[in-house]
Amino acid sequence: MKAIKILIFLLAFSLCCSHVSFSQDIEEKYRNMREKEIVTFCIGLFNKQEYYRSITEALRYIELFPEGAQVEKLSKLIGDAYLMAGEWSQAITAYDSFFSKFPASRLVCQVKFNKAICLLEQNMFDESRDLFSQLTTCPDEELASKSALWEINLLIQKNELVKIHELINDARIKRLIGAKRDDVEVIATNRKSLQYKSPQAAGFMSAIVPGSGQVYNGRYKDGFYSFLLNGLFIVGAYTAYNDENYAVAGILTLFEIGWYSGNIYSAVNGAHKYNRKVDEDFFRYGTHRFDINENEIGNLNGMSVKFTIHF
Repeated sequence: MKAIKILIFLLAFSLCCSHVSFSQDIEEKYRNMREKEIVTFCIGLFNKQEYYRSITEALRYIELFPEGAQVEKLSKLIGDAYLMAGEWSQAITAYDSFFSKFPASRLVCQVKFNKAICLLEQNMFDESRDLFSQLTTCPDEELASKSALWEINLLIQKNELVKIHELINDARIKRLIGAKRDDVEVIATNRKSLQYKSPQAAGFMSAIVPGSGQVYNGRYKDGFYSFLLNGLFIVGAYTAYNDENYAVAGILTLFEIGWYSGNIYSAVNGAHKYNRKVDEDFFRYGTHRFDINENEIGNLNGMSVKFTIHF
């Protein structure tokens, strides 16, 4: 009888342990399935360009599975989603967070490249160029090559031709850019021949003859209207003074002072805008010549995602 009781106890204990093990196994399988489901959904949203929703899902995954296998990948995705949405500051913050959490990650080079693009979009050229310079030593040869070309193009944009010459004669950079070295020399040479407008000359011309500064800047319609309006106010004020209608003459003179000052400011500002456009057009010419106007920021779930620089 005692032996039967012991046997029943052992059988009950075995069934209990088996049940606990089975429950744990089910729970683990459900957790793994849930983890994969969130990752798949998050990446799917990103690939469908629903960037803010993909950020929400990535953050949910990181909160639920802080030690999950996809934490690094989805932490990078948060920065990429902000980048694709044009939220440069938030993207930079997300990338900086990635660096602090995963300094030894294999994704660091790509994250650093994407951060450099965000800095470039915010016109932080020196900071962007510094990151591109660092990336020329990364293990990924393709990324290193593109980074070298971005660095060179930024130097061209700043007209630092001496630094460009030193850079393209460096053995490592020469190897990275390969046949593009000839393009660099052509573009650097063309950079010297760019024609700019003088803001001082434009302002002086419009001070002498209203509208002439705008014509100098190539803004012929603006120049015509400026000349016409200033001329009308001057003639009107002069006529009123001759007719001894001093109140009207005073009002017209005040208006003319405003139009005349605005005409000079417009000419100076127009010259600055013209020069910026020259630089921007040449910068874009360089990106197209170097074939660096687009870049993959990730290959998520077999799908390549690209962005275009807006300089």
